Amino acid sequence: MAASIWSNQEEIDAFWRASVCDNPSGDSVLHLAVRKEDTELAGHLLNAGYPVDSFNDDGKTPLYLAAELGLVSISSLMLLHGADIFAHNSPSNDEDQGVNRDSTSNDGDNSSSSPFEVAMDKNTEELPISFIKHALSTRFDPSQEYTLLQAMARAFISEKQDVLEAFRHSGWDIDRNHSSYRRPFLHYVCEEAEQVDSVKRLIDSGADVTKLDMAGCSALHIASQIGRCLDGSVVKYLIDAGAKINTKDRYWRATPLIAAVQGKRLVNARALLEAGSDPNAMVKRGETRRTVLHLAAQDGITEMVQLLLDWGADPNVLDELNGSPARWAIRNNHIEAVRILLEGKLDPNFDKGHSMQMAIEMQRLEIVELFIKHGAAVERSMIHVARSSNKDSSMRLLEMCIQNLALSDEDTSNRDGADQDVKVGLRLGKFDIPGRMRSDMSDDYRVCALLIEHGHGENLASLRDVPRGLLICICAGHGFNKAVTRLLELGNINKTIRSYRVRPFGWTALHVAAYKGNMALINDLSSNGWDLADEDDLGRTTIHLAAYHGSSELVQRLLALYSNAEHRDRDGQTPLHYAVSSDRQVDICLLECLVAAGCNVSKACVSGETVLHKAARFDLVDVVAWLLVKGSNVSAKDAFSNTPLHIAASFNAVPVIEKLLSHGAQLNTPAIDGRTPLHCASQAGADNAVIALLDAGADPNKIDSRGHTVLATAIYGGECKPSTIDTLLDHTEVDWNAPRARHLVFIAALAAKSPNRAPVLEGVIQTLCTNLGEKKASRIIKRLMPEMVPEILVSADDSDRGSPADVIPSLLDFLPENKETRHLLLFHMLISIIKHGGDDGGDLTRRLLRLDDSNVSQMIPEDWGFQSLCCRYGRLVQLRVFLGRGLNPRVLRVTNTRNLLALRQIITRNTINSQTPQISQRSTFATQGYGDDAGDPVGSKDRVPNSQATHEAEHPGPTPSAGKSKQNATGSKSPEDASAESGGSRSKDAVEKGKSPTAGSIGGKE
Repeated sequence: MAASIWSNQEEIDAFWRASVCDNPSGDSVLHLAVRKEDTELAGHLLNAGYPVDSFNDDGKTPLYLAAELGLVSISSLMLLHGADIFAHNSPSNDEDQGVNRDSTSNDGDNSSSSPFEVAMDKNTEELPISFIKHALSTRFDPSQEYTLLQAMARAFISEKQDVLEAFRHSGWDIDRNHSSYRRPFLHYVCEEAEQVDSVKRLIDSGADVTKLDMAGCSALHIASQIGRCLDGSVVKYLIDAGAKINTKDRYWRATPLIAAVQGKRLVNARALLEAGSDPNAMVKRGETRRTVLHLAAQDGITEMVQLLLDWGADPNVLDELNGSPARWAIRNNHIEAVRILLEGKLDPNFDKGHSMQMAIEMQRLEIVELFIKHGAAVERSMIHVARSSNKDSSMRLLEMCIQNLALSDEDTSNRDGADQDVKVGLRLGKFDIPGRMRSDMSDDYRVCALLIEHGHGENLASLRDVPRGLLICICAGHGFNKAVTRLLELGNINKTIRSYRVRPFGWTALHVAAYKGNMALINDLSSNGWDLADEDDLGRTTIHLAAYHGSSELVQRLLALYSNAEHRDRDGQTPLHYAVSSDRQVDICLLECLVAAGCNVSKACVSGETVLHKAARFDLVDVVAWLLVKGSNVSAKDAFSNTPLHIAASFNAVPVIEKLLSHGAQLNTPAIDGRTPLHCASQAGADNAVIALLDAGADPNKIDSRGHTVLATAIYGGECKPSTIDTLLDHTEVDWNAPRARHLVFIAALAAKSPNRAPVLEGVIQTLCTNLGEKKASRIIKRLMPEMVPEILVSADDSDRGSPADVIPSLLDFLPENKETRHLLLFHMLISIIKHGGDDGGDLTRRLLRLDDSNVSQMIPEDWGFQSLCCRYGRLVQLRVFLGRGLNPRVLRVTNTRNLLALRQIITRNTINSQTPQISQRSTFATQGYGDDAGDPVGSKDRVPNSQATHEAEHPGPTPSAGKSKQNATGSKSPEDASAESGGSRSKDAVEKGKSPTAGSIGGKE
């Protein structure tokens, strides 16, 4: 225990503010006193009325921490002041904890343990004994009595005689029963014992192995289900000692075997089966009737299911829901358990298809396959179930069922199927295709297509033209060639059928077949009158779609039927454009085929893109080389004057860049906005392309129409690596005296959010200092700060800018000397952090407040101070920092419902702390690392004092009221655009709803 030597009141006040809540665990002062083993401070706090059972963020009370650390003196002190010995760190919402404790396994997890349970786990005996004496001297509820008996059982098992003596001193002995549950002490020992020795000792002392508790559970029930023994020795010994293996409890009529299965204790179940337990035992309560195999299948433990089957469990037994054990395995998607049941002689049709139907309803495809493989009958009603359960476009479930559809007469005894049929609005019975096509649901159309494909559709001759055309399109999309053939064989293929189109592109069945690459279907359709020259809504023919599919054979056969190989769509793209844009491997043979049929490799589409542009976009170096050989213009420009080199640079296609340069591509050709290929690469973050272009001699000092060099573009885009930025810095002539909006530091501070933004800013500042010297560089950055910091706050609202918490630390060494300007800049920084986050640990917030502590108490009209902003945006860590710096929590109003409970707990805790009487003694405990920085005295002289007198001295006069500001526009802006909008005074309205809290010009003299 640390000695308490008091020093001065300033240290105590500083410690009080800093340790109220501003620490990683959300500890109160009493928690911190316990962590530091300071009994004297803990005593002063408790005598002053400090709450003894407050929880920190980990849900632990001070007594819990004391028990964890094994602190006897502080624990005894808190017990004398009424600390709750049974307060759980994760309080349960269960209404009856005692009953639940009886029915759940004890896995040793202390996540919801109490101080008493923690103390019992300590190797020393002094702390547990003091807790036991205190607990037995107070009133306790049934759940707490259960905990005490567990502790007594553990002491008996480990033969801790001093602990047992503490129980005996209060009248508790090994013949003790739970006063409410009537559970004998043997039950608790069987639950806690990991080895059989302690159970033997207790039984040798006269414990009755057949005695039952109030719920009718024997010690064998307890050991089988929740016992800690993992080798089954306790269960075996209880059986040898005369425990009855078929005793049934009063609630579920469950035997010990059922308890072992419910507890997932395989070794205990095996021991019970070897002793003769009934493998077909059944739980019964009310209408519930389930065998032990049902319960094992529900949990899906394959070894348990196999064990029961090996010992003769019957899988062909129905529960009260008319389900076999497989039904429960299906519900919980235990595929292997279903497989074992089916291989263990489960009749898949025993429950009249209920299990199969559930698997279909829940879309358990693997289980449906297993059932079909083992002979499950697919009835007509199941098709309706599959139709309503189908949620994806593959229709795998429907197809599986229809393929295996039983052709026997319909089984009308399946009432579930009949009910399902009513729900989906389809007539149960024959699959009448015209009737189903009158539905307005797309799932019904797909069902009809599947039925026709597999020969189950009826009354096809009665189909009208429109539904027939729709069915042909659907079948073409799914590759149902047989179905299309059946529909075409009906005859009378008129214009209505041939011209039927489907969304979203207005494709006919022929377009769909071409897109899928189905040549057999294309032949069938074209021979029945479909026109190969027919265009879709975008002006594309079948050759365009076949070229995109990427099959040279298919394109060749289409070209033999339709000769126009250069047909343009509405965007002016030829089939050659589509062939290069294919999402498959581009086949040069396909390109050769199209060129041989008349496609021009240099043709541009409406946007000016040639095939070479597209090949550069997709980094197809072989295609680029082929096109250049065929005569493509390496300097072709699109509508924005982008050459293929611009495109290749944007997509980091270095091999394409090298190929284009080898054929004479110009490195510094500007696009319509003045950007060179190097600009494009730097903006896209194409690091390899940037290096390749620089190595090839590209000029990094070229500027675009906005006046940006390549370096400025790379920094502002935020996509390039710091190493690439360093390379550009080495190759670029930087004007370090440029105007604010075009200054490299300004641009780096406003760059898009990326992991590299802070390192890039640091690199730019370091380069500035290296080139001009630290003093001159510092003056330049300080000149930029009054405009730059408010602009950072505004740009943080842009979705691609994010929180500026990463760049602010790099700027803190360049704050102006002018107090009012300095105060205002720190004010903007705090607002941006609270509003946009990024300071999860609170370290940056603490650093900003150390630089100007007056912001702690800064108030703005309409409850818009920093503390209220913390509540509005849910910044719990920042709120703690403010509270720890001395903020009065009673002025807060919580407005953010997302973190309402947590915020209220923090505020309530600190309101209590602020109302606690001051401690009059002095202590060096305040300097032991619970202030702003661990290891630094909180009350040290370099801390900015947080006092109203100091604030008034620095900022005389009343605080001006906040004015309304303009709504900030969203969207990314370039630095000069943002500066132009601000008109040089962006700082005045940079805050979301108010001006600076202090008077004076932000551009005050430094």
